[in-house]
Amino acid sequence: KLINRRTTWYKALFNASQYALSVGVAGLVYQFVGGVVGSQDFLKYVLPAALCAFIYCVINSILVTIVISFAQQVKLTMVWRVNIKEMIPSYLSEAPIGFLMAIVYVEVGIIGILLFFLPLLLARRSFELYTKMRKVYLDTIRALAAAIDAKDPYTKGHSERVAGTSVALAQELNLSGRDIENIEYTALLHDIGKIGIADKILGKDSSLTKEEFDKIKEHTVMGAKIIEPVDFLKNSYKAIYHHHERYNGKGYPDGIKSEDIPILARIIAVADAYDAMGSDRPYRKKLNHNKILRELKEQSEKQFDPEVVKALISVLDRKREK
Repeated sequence: KLINRRTTWYKALFNASQYALSVGVAGLVYQFVGGVVGSQDFLKYVLPAALCAFIYCVINSILVTIVISFAQQVKLTMVWRVNIKEMIPSYLSEAPIGFLMAIVYVEVGIIGILLFFLPLLLARRSFELYTKMRKVYLDTIRALAAAIDAKDPYTKGHSERVAGTSVALAQELNLSGRDIENIEYTALLHDIGKIGIADKILGKDSSLTKEEFDKIKEHTVMGAKIIEPVDFLKNSYKAIYHHHERYNGKGYPDGIKSEDIPILARIIAVADAYDAMGSDRPYRKKLNHNKILRELKEQSEKQFDPEVVKALISVLDRKREK
């Protein structure tokens, strides 16, 4: 994970300090530009309040970005893209709420604030339940992915590795937070259709016959059908169905090409091939790093989306630098 959510004393200290600094500076700016604390003429001070909220957001986001970058040894721009920009809608919605709370406090007093907080606490509780449910979903998917990989001893941990690489590629390509979350689910389950493929075909240590390869190719369609009834996986259907398409249109099941292939499918195709080439298989030993890179570059614009290949090379180069 980009952010380690485990609570420690120094994280609690940082959070308290950065909130105090952000609020303190924002309050000083509010007063400096003409805002008056406790005034009941609120419309007169809308602009100072807006500037106050803006300064708070800027200071808060900069401090959080810097500390995550140092703690996780991740580029500042990467932290911003993956985490902070997702907080902007939250900032925009919370600023008016803060302004309303100030009005309630001046007009009603502390009782008004307590009543105001009740629905906010309920909303927070709902979000906590959603987060826990999402974790249960993800743990269930991981267990299912492990069961799929267990059918073939050569692919143990394959789905987890493909998911990790896919998430890194999605981040490198600056996909939305929702797409990054979706690709983790999807990549974990990209081979779920292999449940319906006979073990003797999956583990065969010699060349597959045409009939056997045709059977293998069915796993994309079969996998998409398996997850289709699951509502929270509805965005995974196309990526699972198309993850063996080729950029030049010579893949399967539909033979579509280029941008017609969903971006999540194009990412998983590269991540899948990268892990497969770096793993031992019944019919060959794993390839070394240089051979894998050469193969990826040679198949760019043929089998793989060239932009995704470039993204993978960037991710690998940065990893080697560390």
